[in-house]
Amino acid sequence: MSIELHCPKCSNLIKAPDNAGGKHGKCPYCQNKVYIPTPSSEVDEIPLAPIDEDAERTAEKLREESARYAATVSHAGEVPPEGADTGGFGGDSAVVLPMDAGEVIDVPENVAQFIYAMRDSKLEVADEVVARLKRNANKAGDYIDGIMVDATPPDFEGLPTPLVHGFLKTLKGRLK
Repeated sequence: MSIELHCPKCSNLIKAPDNAGGKHGKCPYCQNKVYIPTPSSEVDEIPLAPIDEDAERTAEKLREESARYAATVSHAGEVPPEGADTGGFGGDSAVVLPMDAGEVIDVPENVAQFIYAMRDSKLEVADEVVARLKRNANKAGDYIDGIMVDATPPDFEGLPTPLVHGFLKTLKGRLK
């Protein structure tokens, strides 16, 4: 039986002998260096480590503490005092518009919009989101802090957690 794979450069089907698994070879069509994977029948299963009960209890306590913290924090409707420095980004001073009566800013939705705008390099959209969140900067900052310490943060369409944390740190810095 042989190992079948496609060349990553030219996409042609390559058949390699079983003993070539785990090694490199050349594509016979384009001469590109190709890694030949080991057949799955030869790969040994790696056993899982036992669950650390202390770590599980600590993680559960952190989740509960995060939930209690988020529930106690409520700065809805706060507006910076008149004449307060809003600390724009990159030396520009941003204008913070006062919230209209009854206006509700969905902080989690706006934070997600900021993350996706940064992911897609839509800086104008990110700036608009920052301007909206500055109207309720305290609540937004508390929400960001909660996400950063949460052991199981929300999933942002599969973005790596370090990247999300970098975007959140950027957002928090811009809210000051």
